[in-house]
Amino acid sequence: MNIDDIARLVLRKRGNMGVRAAAKEIGISPTTLTRIEKGNVPDVGTLEKLCSWLGEEPAQFTGVGTLQIAFKNKKTVSPRTAKSLAKLIEKASEQFAQHVDTKGH
Repeated sequence: MNIDDIARLVLRKRGNMGVRAAAKEIGISPTTLTRIEKGNVPDVGTLEKLCSWLGEEPAQFTGVGTLQIAFKNKKTVSPRTAKSLAKLIEKASEQFAQHVDTKGH
């Protein structure tokens, strides 16, 4: 799954439940829920609440190695770009850890 699947899953689980009732159950505002259902990508905190409500792990939507990524506005950065950035950061982190280990710091 990827982050774009969130809207579909939320709409399916919400079913006939009203937006306000579902948002209250999730712990977010009705406006935020409406935006997510229209395809906007949630921030990390909202994603965690949604995943808890859906019974899903956030990493399956945003995971790249041990990193998690989420961008509020999907029009700014494509999922492909986001994953590439996460891989770059993960690689840099690995190299930094190796450098620290070899220097004894």
